[in-house]
Amino acid sequence: MMASLGRWGFALAGILLALTASSGADATEPKVLRRWNQAEPETLDPQKSTGIQDVQVEQDLYEGLTIWDVNKHPAPGIAERWDVSPDGLTYVFHLRHGVKWSNGDPVTSADFLYSFRRLVDPKTAAGDIDAVRDIVNAEAINAGKEKDLSKLGVEAPDPYTFTIHLAAANLVLPELMTQRFVYPLHRATIEAHPSDWTRPGVAVTDGPYLLKSWVPHDQIVLVKNPGYYNAAAIAIDEVDHVVSDDDGTALKRYLSGDLDITRVPTRQLIAIRKDYPEELKTGIARSTYYMPINLRRAPLGTDVRLREALAMTIDRETLVNKIIVRGQQPSYSFTPEVIGSHGYEPQKFRFAGASLADRITRAKELMAEAGYGPDHPLKLTISYTTNDEIRSLMTAIASMWKTSLGVEVTLDNQEFQVLLSNLRRQNFEIASIGFQIDFDDPVQYLRINQTDAGDFNSSAYANPAYDALIRQARVALDWPSRNALSEKAERILMDDVPMIPLFSYANNYMVKPRVAGWRNNEADAPTRFLAIRN
Repeated sequence: MMASLGRWGFALAGILLALTASSGADATEPKVLRRWNQAEPETLDPQKSTGIQDVQVEQDLYEGLTIWDVNKHPAPGIAERWDVSPDGLTYVFHLRHGVKWSNGDPVTSADFLYSFRRLVDPKTAAGDIDAVRDIVNAEAINAGKEKDLSKLGVEAPDPYTFTIHLAAANLVLPELMTQRFVYPLHRATIEAHPSDWTRPGVAVTDGPYLLKSWVPHDQIVLVKNPGYYNAAAIAIDEVDHVVSDDDGTALKRYLSGDLDITRVPTRQLIAIRKDYPEELKTGIARSTYYMPINLRRAPLGTDVRLREALAMTIDRETLVNKIIVRGQQPSYSFTPEVIGSHGYEPQKFRFAGASLADRITRAKELMAEAGYGPDHPLKLTISYTTNDEIRSLMTAIASMWKTSLGVEVTLDNQEFQVLLSNLRRQNFEIASIGFQIDFDDPVQYLRINQTDAGDFNSSAYANPAYDALIRQARVALDWPSRNALSEKAERILMDDVPMIPLFSYANNYMVKPRVAGWRNNEADAPTRFLAIRN
């Protein structure tokens, strides 16, 4: 007998309808939201994208089997309910009837079947298969060991039933089904337009919005999808995702009335707090900003002493209190403190409790043991994205390393897409990047350092003991077991130092009073949660 999990009511509809009703707005006047996007999307193919700037748009265009409700719990999406077997190995999703693609075609289980198979197909070169990794034969197919895509453990026995067979139980499968990588895709469109199916006029989507226009490095305009099954709950008629990799320029546009939502540059945060306290929204994100180290390139990749010395001598408190003052939390672990709601305890560097002076003394000893010092300085290059704040951050870190260890640093400024490409190809020495997850689960964080984690494993980290622990944590059916295994894995990770955590993000956003529904800890909140007060 299977236990039903489809218990969540569709509370979002009521909330947004209430917001709309209370606004007193003229129903004939289109409600337009203009929100900042930090960089040009790499792609709007949800199975190939990796950046936050991509998902902010994609989550408006698509909807998967499940969605997040306003309390960040998995709720019915295209699947109106689901059942799970007692052993946790079989999930049966029951799809809504009458759901249509933006071209009028019905959304059926066959669309999910195609999407899941495309995701694991090595020819797709997907950005991340983690959401389906535990499905029968998913890893074998993705690795090229199994050539038959039909052997993937998914079935569509009828148009409105989609069954997933797992090789190993997964406690958070409903949460994973919210992710962009497992959105349904319109097969006929992709096959007819294999190289440009995501462009305006061609893209066929199933979410609350349609792709109207896309001007590169300017803006992406989405309009409400009248055929969306819950269109009555969508309060905003048009959303313009305005691209700007300079948040100072974006803030100017916000203050002039050209944007409704934008991030606050650090250098202006104090003034904003004073002048616009009601419009400033602050919250801690489930995120870590860190410096991946290319383990395939000597000398950093071949000598843990050098990596540890560099990690030791960064004064994180100065970074968050004087360089980028956003209210961030210094990070001495890869997992952020904020994901501890299920009892997880982040595992910190062993030097985390030592004073900075003691850390510098030990770091100098490690450098000397590795053969570096005043007469033979370590030389390295930091790759980072085009952004004034990140430039200030990397300049400060370079100064810390120069002062404490004599390290000679070259700063290499790159466009965001170029940096992502170089990270994927391990074409860097040490870089800076951020990682953020949707929900509180250490495995979602730690899994990006598995040997087979693909594009997310920028450091090319490979430790069999670590991999084994993460695999065990993934299949644990209770949180205490999942946490204990994850903590052991993170302890190994922090001792190996394949990256240097710096801090957890603090979201500081400006939100116009006319925007309702903003949640402070969700910087990329889907537009479906928002409404406009006129």
